[in-house]
Amino acid sequence: MQLTATLNRLIRTDLKLISRDSFLLLMFSFLIVISLVIRFALPALDTHLQSIGVMPGPNIAEPLSTYFPLLIGYLIVFQGMLLAGAIYGFLLLDEKEDHTLVAMQVTPVKLSHFIGFRLITPAVLSFVAFFGMMWIVDMHIPPLLPAIAIAFSASFAAPITALFYAVFAQNKLQGFGIAKFTSVAGWVILAGWFIPQPFDWLAGIFPPFFSTKAYWMVLDGNPNWWIAILLGIVGQSALILVMLSMLRKNLQRLV
Repeated sequence: MQLTATLNRLIRTDLKLISRDSFLLLMFSFLIVISLVIRFALPALDTHLQSIGVMPGPNIAEPLSTYFPLLIGYLIVFQGMLLAGAIYGFLLLDEKEDHTLVAMQVTPVKLSHFIGFRLITPAVLSFVAFFGMMWIVDMHIPPLLPAIAIAFSASFAAPITALFYAVFAQNKLQGFGIAKFTSVAGWVILAGWFIPQPFDWLAGIFPPFFSTKAYWMVLDGNPNWWIAILLGIVGQSALILVMLSMLRKNLQRLV
């Protein structure tokens, strides 16, 4: 009962904090905007480029629609999950600035439970967001079982992002700089599309790549997509453990 009451209190607090921050609300809205752009703008652009002979054309042999799985994989399977993590990353930065995380070490609520809540919540949010965004996009949707596996693996990117903000930024201003870095890191996923197989697996040096790789493999009918899922879960779990250790050391220095 006490745990349930604590969870309810934390959820209500989070809802208040997010609803009062226009920037965090804007980040939430990006999930819908991205989905609507993919659903309506990309097909319209594809039709236009074909009508004027650009894609396909003299320099590019394929229509833009050939790259829709690339864009969906990057914008939904990766960036969509990233946004959920960034929202909670900024919440952690607020609490870091206000010394809330340090103060919690002498409160009845265990800091480990609080951090766990701060990491599990964006993971759950991103898991749900995956299906919501796919529902809006309504194209290149994987079958249900692989979709659940992909969403689960991809959801690990949310706590990774939240931890990355909490570990490497001291305040929101530095957090904005971190946001640029995380976007650039995602270019590894874009590059992975163009790297010839089997060398594209090397892009897994950035573990969130494997979730998008699994998505592409499912669309291609490759039965080994589950290997990418396992590699993604293992690699991302290792990242989470490493950054949790770094966060604990950071907080101990502040005590």
